[in-house]
Amino acid sequence: MNLKPIHIFNFFFIITIFFGCNNDEKIDSKSFVFKDRNYDHLIGQNSMTIAFGSCFDQSKSFSIFEAIKSTYPDMLIMLGDNVYGDDHSGELTKLKFAYEKQKNNFSLINLEFPVEAIWDDHDYGFNDGGADFINKVEAKKLFLDFWDIAESDIRNQRDGIYYDQIIQLNNFKIHLIYLDTRYFRGPLLKTDSFGSKGKERYLPSYDESSSILGETQWKWLDEKLSVESDMKIIVSAIQFLAVGHGWESWAMLPLEREKLINIIDKYNLNNIVFLTGDRHRGGIYKMKTKKENMIFDITSSPINSSTYPGEEDGVYRMGNTYTETNFGILSIDLLSKSTLLDLKDMFGSSVISQKLLH
Repeated sequence: MNLKPIHIFNFFFIITIFFGCNNDEKIDSKSFVFKDRNYDHLIGQNSMTIAFGSCFDQSKSFSIFEAIKSTYPDMLIMLGDNVYGDDHSGELTKLKFAYEKQKNNFSLINLEFPVEAIWDDHDYGFNDGGADFINKVEAKKLFLDFWDIAESDIRNQRDGIYYDQIIQLNNFKIHLIYLDTRYFRGPLLKTDSFGSKGKERYLPSYDESSSILGETQWKWLDEKLSVESDMKIIVSAIQFLAVGHGWESWAMLPLEREKLINIIDKYNLNNIVFLTGDRHRGGIYKMKTKKENMIFDITSSPINSSTYPGEEDGVYRMGNTYTETNFGILSIDLLSKSTLLDLKDMFGSSVISQKLLH
């Protein structure tokens, strides 16, 4: 059925009322802006809580945010698929409406903490899209406008949406590195057995010319990983450690994955943590490198999108994956000299956790 834009807007408005407000509530999403991204107040604290999640469908219930808010995080990181606006044609009309609806949702959710964000394919504008997406420049503008990114921000000065932050927690330096795994990503190798377990959509490709980050972002990442800090957190829309499935992940371009592991070893970065999304399931993964540095990957997905039952293979996975709606928490505690990785269900109860010692 073909709907005119005005009909789509009315449909979105009805869904908003059903899930988030009542008929008497005034909605002013056009004036809504996200909370100022300032973390200077953490300098004198001994703990920090980061909430994170992915796959937030603008047309579905956002009740899980009540559980997220109850953890009192210092920031929320949206790991991609923060709206569902991709179109097989590559046109961005659907994406524009999705952002409009999601801005309305966020105005109702009323978060009292800053939100950081990267994108994945559904807010990039094209399913499984990469460097060849013809509308990626305009899609980037929509992304930056939606998240209230200032014109002076580095993301407005270069291609892609990658960036980093240094957050000082007392005398403990936390380095957050946000990757763009869409704008520069080369082609993937399509499966020879569509839908088969472990080969669902793609196969690992050893094509040396195909990159996930692109030359410029790779150089930037190497430089950032060399910066001295007490803890490094890498934010990636797609899973880094997980293997055993045929969906998008770093494992589909294993030479790129190995390259990053080698850089981690080059700078002897132990207990580096990846925050990842995309998969419509959650889990925690760990791996020991050749130089015995530990890498952790906690995947949180989805916030409210579809879930798929059943387990998958995975030599680096710790326990089972969790296939219901979820969000993640990373808690840093300087007094106990530890960091807790915690996957929580829609009510805020822990389902999978792992503690790291500093």
